[in-house]
Amino acid sequence: MGFLRSLKGSLAGEEEEKLPDADREHLEDVRKALTYGDVEARWNAIRAVGELGESFIRPLVQALADEVWIVRRGASDTLGQIGAPAVPPLIEMLAREDVDVRREVRRSLLLIGKPAIDPLLAALTHEQPAIRQGAAEILGEMAAPEATDALVKALSDVDPRVRREAAAAHRKLANPGAVEPLISLLGDEFGYVRMTAAESLCSMGDLSTDPLIQALAHSREEIRQRAGPALAAIGSPAVEKLTRALGDGNPRIRSGSAGVLGRIGDPGAVPGLMALLGDSEREVRREAVQALASLGDPSIAPLARAFREGDQVVRYTAMESLWLIGKPAVHPLLELLGDRNPEVRKRTALLLGEIGDSSAIDSLSRVITDDQPAVRREAFEALEKIKRFQPPAPPPAGKPEPAGEPALSGQPPVKAGEDREKPRTW
Repeated sequence: MGFLRSLKGSLAGEEEEKLPDADREHLEDVRKALTYGDVEARWNAIRAVGELGESFIRPLVQALADEVWIVRRGASDTLGQIGAPAVPPLIEMLAREDVDVRREVRRSLLLIGKPAIDPLLAALTHEQPAIRQGAAEILGEMAAPEATDALVKALSDVDPRVRREAAAAHRKLANPGAVEPLISLLGDEFGYVRMTAAESLCSMGDLSTDPLIQALAHSREEIRQRAGPALAAIGSPAVEKLTRALGDGNPRIRSGSAGVLGRIGDPGAVPGLMALLGDSEREVRREAVQALASLGDPSIAPLARAFREGDQVVRYTAMESLWLIGKPAVHPLLELLGDRNPEVRKRTALLLGEIGDSSAIDSLSRVITDDQPAVRREAFEALEKIKRFQPPAPPPAGKPEPAGEPALSGQPPVKAGEDREKPRTW
């Protein structure tokens, strides 16, 4: 097909109809090869017509749907080289549902680049949703600043696939004007739209943190519920603002921020969370308790101090958090069994019993001789509770395991694995 190179000048300067008959026949043969030839013929034709421009756009566009990948890819590359004249028919091909075709169309338009931006912006209002969807996707991949306003508008498109692609486009654009519309999409009826909006908000990081914190108190419950996970996905960069939000006047923002900080797990949040243990709102206290327990070791020392020294509300919230932490909190609590305040010793014995770790048995056994009857009673009950919940010792070799414990003074026998009573709560 070397003769095609000689036609480049002719095609650039005059209509095809004015070419000599022999040349027009050759061109028709190339078009036939593009459409009907075998794989090798189609591939050779694609490579040969790359510089001949608009005369071969339509056959090349049709070749994007070829059954052979290498032919599709060659057509895609060639259309990308042709540039702006190929854009309108390429946009028309976005109406195809075939994934392979749409992929090659997208590739061609990305290769063309800037000359394709204005036609793609116009395509965002096309009557066919598939074309609007493809245009939003490609503009997002281009990260074209001139597309930001149009892509914000596309976030409210009637078609959920268009909304999803418009939401995805803002991952690269980082447009402040898109944050509130994206937050609204957290309440979209379609899960894939909600997920994409959340991912884009996370990718914006600091830009979306404050609006997402405010969304923790949104009037729509579904948006409140999804703002938290989005903030947690932003992670450490959001900790400072979330910690400040613990002092917000809105209890939903305080409780939501506490919950997110617990998910992120940054030890720097401990002082702010500790301040919420005495909050006037029960839900806020509950989230602070859970968050401090999630943080684990960094929370234990301040929780132990609050358990020892705080007012009644703080003591009991600190107690609950220590109980949730469990075994790692036992050693610091054992030190409180020697506190000079009998109320502290009593509460500590009770809490150790609820945690139920056997490492507390020796220390609790010594407290049974405490000079305060209430302390002795709590220590005794704690020991009983811990022993009751310890796994039974394996039976000696050769002896069958007993089916249950013997009955006690008129009580029915307790079956193996069954408790006489549930552990006390407070």
